Amino acid sequence: MEKKDSLQRRSETVIAKIDRVLHKEPQRLTVMNKGKEGRPFLYSDDLIMAISFFRSCFCPKLRQTEALVRRMYGYSPDHTTIDRRLSTIRLEWTVTKSERKGRLLAIDATGISVSDRGGYRDSRYGSKPKFHKLHAMIDVEEMEIVDFRLTSEHVADNRKSLAMIREAARRGDTVYADGAYDAKDNFSFLDKHGIRSGIKIRQTASPTAPGCLPRKKAVMEQFSLLPHGHLERKHPPVTDGTVLFNEREVMRYYQKKWKEKVGYGRRWLIESFFSAFKRVYGSHASSRVWKKVKNEMTLKLLLYNSLLKI
Repeated sequence: MEKKDSLQRRSETVIAKIDRVLHKEPQRLTVMNKGKEGRPFLYSDDLIMAISFFRSCFCPKLRQTEALVRRMYGYSPDHTTIDRRLSTIRLEWTVTKSERKGRLLAIDATGISVSDRGGYRDSRYGSKPKFHKLHAMIDVEEMEIVDFRLTSEHVADNRKSLAMIREAARRGDTVYADGAYDAKDNFSFLDKHGIRSGIKIRQTASPTAPGCLPRKKAVMEQFSLLPHGHLERKHPPVTDGTVLFNEREVMRYYQKKWKEKVGYGRRWLIESFFSAFKRVYGSHASSRVWKKVKNEMTLKLLLYNSLLKI
């Protein structure tokens, strides 16, 4: 029953947002049309965004959205106007609790499928279905998304990590990430800004880590290596009765101890975020034009943050 009440409150919040926007619609249109050349705007950007929030929350088609809004409020932009205006609106990414510092942050990426339109062509000519990549950084305590980037499928996870880690310099004190983010630039930036690194080192990485002192320190810490030794340990590998047969098992043993020390298990919460986000808003983007896809995902993530505590 508690879950049902929460869903009801979220639905009421989205509908109330349209009510508030419609109440101030004449004033917003006056501001938007002031000094405008040509045909004046008939609908404000806030109204288009409120309707887009409604669509993201309840997932109707464009024509269904138009019909539902018109039925509830007496008038509505037509489905073509909603679609076209969504690609012209400049959305500003905001974080609800941006002033709070000392956050525990986690970074990862997930795939977002493209619209299933054109499936016949893909099956007929054997073209490979494409997807988008959502690179996200969340607060693992509040489960709030702090920053994100949307790219094509060809962009590696680590390519967009530094831009998001810069956000951590203002808000976080620990960043968790898996081995895909094991890069010198990331370790150097975190060390420069005094942020604790929770990035997992790949076990195939060079133990000496040449060219980056912060990463070398991370390798020594995770695998318990001596500064001058290639594979020399700070202490014997067996300390609690565990039997280790080869060097790979020794590395796993010490890395497991490091994970327990820094709380690396919290990184898995970003997987929970991706799962929850896709269950509610779907695992695909209904738009095909790149700008519309970015606006659509931004709206969904803004809605996710705004409804998080309801």
